[in-house]
Amino acid sequence: MLSYIKWEMKNLEITSVIILTESWIGYEIIINELIYAHIYDKKEIELFVYHNITENGQTLFGFLTFDDRTLFKELIKISWVWWKVAQNILSLGSGRLKTAILEDDKKTIESIKWVGKKMAEKIVLELSDKDFIKTLQTENNLSTKKAWSTQQIKKDMKAEILSSLTLMWYNGKKIEDILQNLPEWYDTIETIIPFVIKNI
Repeated sequence: MLSYIKWEMKNLEITSVIILTESWIGYEIIINELIYAHIYDKKEIELFVYHNITENGQTLFGFLTFDDRTLFKELIKISWVWWKVAQNILSLGSGRLKTAILEDDKKTIESIKWVGKKMAEKIVLELSDKDFIKTLQTENNLSTKKAWSTQQIKKDMKAEILSSLTLMWYNGKKIEDILQNLPEWYDTIETIIPFVIKNI
């Protein structure tokens, strides 16, 4: 069963990537916007992979870290959470998701597309007592973050974000409008770009 892949990227879309391995076999792997923003300018990439096999077929899901892969596997075990919903949830970033679960922050999870109040409650309930949630280091400490605005983003970071997204044919004015209303927990290029893409 495929669990890790590293080689040349042949084709990239916001929801999938095709990787050509050294044995000249190409694999299509499902990704989310967060991963897209992380790999869009790379020629060679590496992903942890969850190989989902059902009676109807086989699907590969890609993740930047083994922790993300673990979270995905746990999420799709929960009733009502199918793979697309799980991918949307992980677009929050694993650090923010783990913080929301540990702090019983259902509203953050509820705000995700296709996740309602009942599903958010179920996710927090079923994952909060998992050992891997308790022991994995949280990437974001939301209680110490300050709200961001365009003026507070470093000039070089803002320039890189604008350059990256305009090269993808996104409207510069719309990008700046979204940057003016960034939630407090988006404070790196890897988290800001997917947020803009989803809200443009």
